[in-house]
Amino acid sequence: MRWLRWLRWTLLVVAGCALIAFGLAWWAMRQSLPRLDGEFSAATLTAGVTIERDARGTPVLTAGTRADLGFALGFAHAQDRFFQMDLSRRFAAGELAEIFGAAALPQDERTRRFGFRAVARRVIEVTPEAERAVIEAYARGVNAGLASLDARPWEYLLLRAQPRPWLPEDSVLVVHSMWWQLQHGSLNDEIDRRRLERVATAGADPAAAHELITFIYAGRSEWDTPNYSAEASCVRADCGEPARVLTQPFPRLLRFVRASGPGAAAEPAAPGSNNWAVAGLHTKSGVALIANDMHLNLAVPGVWYPARLRLTGESPLDITGVTLPGTPTVAAGSNGQIAWGFTNSYGDFADARFAPCVSAGYRTRRERFVVHGADDVEIEYHDLMTGDVEAAVVLDGAEFADDVASGSCVQAAWLATRPEATNFGLLAMEHAHNVDDALALAPRIGIPAQNMVVGDTSGRIAWTLLARVPRTRGPDRFFGPLEFRDVTDFPRLADPPVGRLWTANQRVIDGPLEAAVGDDEVDVGAGGYDVGARARQIRDDLLQLPHPATEADMLAIQLDSRALFISRWRDRALTLLDENAMRDSPVRREFRELISRWKAEASPDSVGYRLVRTFRQGTLDALWHGLTTALLGEATEIRRPAQFEAAGWRLVNEQPASVAPPGGDWRAFLLARIDAAAAELKAECGRLADCTYGREEPVAVRHPLSRAIPLLSRLLDMPTLELAGDHNMPRVQGGTFGASERFAVSPGREASGYLELPGGASGHPLSPFYRSGFDDWARGAPTPFLPGAPAHTLTLRPASSP
Repeated sequence: MRWLRWLRWTLLVVAGCALIAFGLAWWAMRQSLPRLDGEFSAATLTAGVTIERDARGTPVLTAGTRADLGFALGFAHAQDRFFQMDLSRRFAAGELAEIFGAAALPQDERTRRFGFRAVARRVIEVTPEAERAVIEAYARGVNAGLASLDARPWEYLLLRAQPRPWLPEDSVLVVHSMWWQLQHGSLNDEIDRRRLERVATAGADPAAAHELITFIYAGRSEWDTPNYSAEASCVRADCGEPARVLTQPFPRLLRFVRASGPGAAAEPAAPGSNNWAVAGLHTKSGVALIANDMHLNLAVPGVWYPARLRLTGESPLDITGVTLPGTPTVAAGSNGQIAWGFTNSYGDFADARFAPCVSAGYRTRRERFVVHGADDVEIEYHDLMTGDVEAAVVLDGAEFADDVASGSCVQAAWLATRPEATNFGLLAMEHAHNVDDALALAPRIGIPAQNMVVGDTSGRIAWTLLARVPRTRGPDRFFGPLEFRDVTDFPRLADPPVGRLWTANQRVIDGPLEAAVGDDEVDVGAGGYDVGARARQIRDDLLQLPHPATEADMLAIQLDSRALFISRWRDRALTLLDENAMRDSPVRREFRELISRWKAEASPDSVGYRLVRTFRQGTLDALWHGLTTALLGEATEIRRPAQFEAAGWRLVNEQPASVAPPGGDWRAFLLARIDAAAAELKAECGRLADCTYGREEPVAVRHPLSRAIPLLSRLLDMPTLELAGDHNMPRVQGGTFGASERFAVSPGREASGYLELPGGASGHPLSPFYRSGFDDWARGAPTPFLPGAPAHTLTLRPASSP
């Protein structure tokens, strides 16, 4: 029939057009693949440099000067990760809407409030000449690498946008984006704490209010495991139980109301990490052994870019590790003499207070936002000035409308906005020869405060903070001029008698040394210390090794997903579910049966673990919502701090008669939490027995554009997998959060080390290196720390070279 012929031809034409369009899109994407072999001329180089890539795509960069090496790293970063770098600088500067449109404007408004681009310019202005030369060479390398592509990076084709040249100040903005990721949540917690404190002190005596806030934010549990206690004058591993577990009477103002809060919310997850050091006396090699896995949001491409940097000449350098695209330094790794790694140091690095929303002391600042596909937007901000110091910002935007209506707004003072808090002093770490060199450098390095563990070839180990740490003390110290600590009063711990050091975002040190991270324990607690379960499990794993430590032992500890911390919640649930509780309740009986034969591990196939986990989270959330609602008079979205575990468990365990839980009776309240957990899980899974932990939070490593373009998700995203791990154990994993890298290395023995990453060096989905390393990371198989034999060689030469 004629209409069938027309339909057939129409379908063929449509299919042909689709194939042509697909082919053109594929061709256009391939044009932005980087050149891996051959030569490229660059006028600003002083001599030739090489970029070798192995079979995994990991680059080895070799140059004769540090500036040329910076150029080469910028070139490689731009070839493989320019879009990621662009997002980082735009995020910190509040300029995402320029390419993403109005959808990104709310986030831009939040970050632009802090004026990071102006801060970044001031940082560059005061950067020492030698460091500035490297930063400027790096920027030139980025722009040369971008220009070397035959087409702009593929993401800009999809967004119909043009990439913008890289400036030296943009590298500072990339560091500011890490400030935001690592500390902005702590600033929000500080603001929440101030809200609760303000209400608690209204109509009550200040001492009683302080008792309550301390109970909420500064509780210490038996899991609190600092490395060192000044009270006991010993390394914590030798001291038995930790000092000052919270045992004082319950606060006089403590009360709960039944709140219509959510069910079991997601576990409060804050950026964090694990790292530890083993002294040479306890390693098989006799050299110090450093292990590190930094826990951050997972995405494609990954946070870190692996690289080996080699400098020839009078001051040779050979350093391998992870770099942060957009910056010219190795963040963590080994230079053959020392090895080091980081974890986020939660402390008091911001202050918040309530003050009038309108004041003559505020400076008005107007910011213009370029919005893709729409008109520009202008927003007015207000800053608090202390002399010439821009000390704080006033939070008086639309998201703080209730505060504005009350006439009392939050003033937020954050160390990140001080130009003196950020620098590229980390470049000097490249030439540190021993632990003492690293400790001497630490007070001068300006990054978001990190716990650094470091070890050297002689077998020595040490811990210190890596940051500009204020010496200035007192309440609201960040609202005025700051004086910074130096090598004479900087916190550090070297050569501990036990021969091990461990940090996992917990309270690392105790006593007078702890004052370095804040002189008010409530402030520090509000900053987000981890409860300490990961740290204790790591400590015990290290001390229980039956033989001198090896790199394989370090990986086994990093993959430890045993559910030690949550076991006490299981025991509590089993005690509650006696015959009286289970009478006429088949669901409770099934709940008890499933947790009785649980697998004490956060494994994908564990049902019992998920049931106990949901019970614990629901109980803590109900207590938190009941407490904050009683204080504020209404349901609130104030986030439950990690340190509330100590207060919550004490309430559940002691069940004080003087404090009535939401609902009035402790046994009834806790059984209701079990019922709520069962109902929630049955609604999600159909049957409790089908509610495996792996179904709850499969690990999803996605590209930022894949959700907007679902048809490309299989090309852009890594496979979604059910993997072991959770937040309160060494193997931190779940959803889109987890180990952004795992490594262990002894300086001088890099060939025996490993470095796992959840994706390859390339950010291009058509590159053979795009998924490189993901399978090893997911399976926990060691990927060699050092790059392999060169498979590709690109030579960059000065334009005048023959």
